[in-house]
Amino acid sequence: MKKFLLLCISVLALNCSDRDRSNPLDPTNPVTGGAPIGLSIQSNRDTITIQWNGMAINDLEGYRIYKGIGNNEPILFDEVGAGSTDYNDTGVITDSVHQYTIQAVTAFSESEHSKAQTIIPGLINFWIADLSMYSGRLTRISYDGAHMLGYENFLTLSAIAFNPQTRTAWISDIWAERLYELRTNMSVKKEIHLSSQPVDMAIDTTGERLFTLLMNENSVHQLSFDGYLHESILLPTTVSRHCRLAYDDITSSVWISNYEENLVYRYKLNDPLDSLITFTGVQDPRDIVPDPLEGGCWVATKAGITIIDHNGSISVYKNSLDIKDISLNSVNGDCYYVGKNSNTSQWETGRLIKQEGMQDENILGNDYPYLHSIQVVPGQGPRGFLVSQAYAWELIRFDHQWKKIGTMAGFNARLDFALE
Repeated sequence: MKKFLLLCISVLALNCSDRDRSNPLDPTNPVTGGAPIGLSIQSNRDTITIQWNGMAINDLEGYRIYKGIGNNEPILFDEVGAGSTDYNDTGVITDSVHQYTIQAVTAFSESEHSKAQTIIPGLINFWIADLSMYSGRLTRISYDGAHMLGYENFLTLSAIAFNPQTRTAWISDIWAERLYELRTNMSVKKEIHLSSQPVDMAIDTTGERLFTLLMNENSVHQLSFDGYLHESILLPTTVSRHCRLAYDDITSSVWISNYEENLVYRYKLNDPLDSLITFTGVQDPRDIVPDPLEGGCWVATKAGITIIDHNGSISVYKNSLDIKDISLNSVNGDCYYVGKNSNTSQWETGRLIKQEGMQDENILGNDYPYLHSIQVVPGQGPRGFLVSQAYAWELIRFDHQWKKIGTMAGFNARLDFALE
């Protein structure tokens, strides 16, 4: 009889212990640890969205949201009702670390704090077009380079640009022979059929014009945003997939680089008498970027950075580097570059400071090799940037002090960027 009673008591105690551990608020619960779970955060420009899994508790009254900025521990920031599982924080400080935790509150107690999540918000998002032959993926990511906001797949992308006036993105698709205008949720707003394959594209937001560099026709087409063809510019060269295009709104010129023929062309849109100018001897020109302050263009080449000013004068910097990509700060004109030293095989990331007579500042050394595509965040002084790293297949985001603040895997080396 005594053995039977002991057995019943043991079973009852075991059942009670199991029930306690099944309680989401029990700190020994193997799933929840006594706290809300599934906390995730995402930034979209000046708003941080927090989401978590709801807790199945009968007497749940709500959730407390704790927030810390910089090195400060999270403190109570706001409260929401029991039916809420998300929260939008619009009171953010850009370029600062934000840390969040969630706590459930019942009529009789409160839970443990959830695991903290951190993020760095900013006033831009990145759009990234994968230019590799067989990818065609378009991705939209957060300011800190660590959170994906959305993606879509196309055939073979060749360029991306963002129009801040309409808050839409334009992309060119080679094999589809189309331009697409996309909303920020990546749905297609407009589709323009082209007569040939576009290897690059640029936009004039003021004049509401599109420029496409067409491969089979060896020409540049000037289109309206509605797709109306205004002008077809025939080029005296063979356009390949490695040719690049840029629009210079200061001098109203279109610039084209030809990698195979070591040429750069300038077409003056408002000068019919001297419209096409050829610049020879530019060694293996890659990306071409318009100067945002004075007009002209900057060219990433196998023998440094070539600058062709608005008068046609040429200067070269960093001629010992095989420059993989460049990005110009639209606010102060600084040029950020990634490249490999042709003599030492050492990799280098740096910037040419325009307001200090093109003084060269080394940012990253050979600790970060195989960097191929770069996009600077505009602003005064030193700025952060986003880069792609080949062989690691990832994006790396650095802040203005060159500290790594975010990474994201699954990207090829050859990318095109646009800022939202």
